Amino acid sequence: MINMAACGVTKFNESTQPLVLVSDDNHDSVSRKQKRTISNRESARKSRIRKKKHMEDLVGQVSQLVSENKCMAINLKDTTQMFVKMESDNLVLKAQLAELTHEFESLNEISNGFNLVMSDVDYENKAWCAW
Repeated sequence: MINMAACGVTKFNESTQPLVLVSDDNHDSVSRKQKRTISNRESARKSRIRKKKHMEDLVGQVSQLVSENKCMAINLKDTTQMFVKMESDNLVLKAQLAELTHEFESLNEISNGFNLVMSDVDYENKAWCAW
């Protein structure tokens, strides 16, 4: 008896549709297709695992960035408060400087006037002594 499957012979059934007998070539083709399917499924599984890990990493980064953002907001608030206080202190110091500068100038004018009077008195004393 002839092995029709090994020869790749096709038979027709009653409905005139070809009935393909599986030959070694066809078996190899089916086996390759199954291997491809298995390989594709494995690739898809690995891809899902990578995607899941990537999402977990992104969620971790978001959490870390939110935490850093809160710290930065607190630092900004503290720095702003310090700036406002220093600005206020600076205005007070400028006002004190202006007041002290004015007082110094007034005292300097008085001193200059006093020195002028004293030099006149000294001149008159010398004039009296010369006679």
